[in-house]
Amino acid sequence: MEKKVSFEESMARLEEYARKIGDPQISLEEAIRCYEEGLKEYAVCKSVLDEAKQKIETIEEDNDHGRC
Repeated sequence: MEKKVSFEESMARLEEYARKIGDPQISLEEAIRCYEEGLKEYAVCKSVLDEAKQKIETIEEDNDHGRC
């Protein structure tokens, strides 16, 4: 069973990949690998944020309908 990575862990990895890509000593192959891995982490972060946004919108809608 695969452990679900937290938003914070994924964001930290994304930041690390970005830092590595910015290193002038990095090889092209390593930069490409970091870019690919960074795209995966970005997708995880975006998914978590989209889910959180949906939950907030649902809560707001429920609160709006409950008011007189």
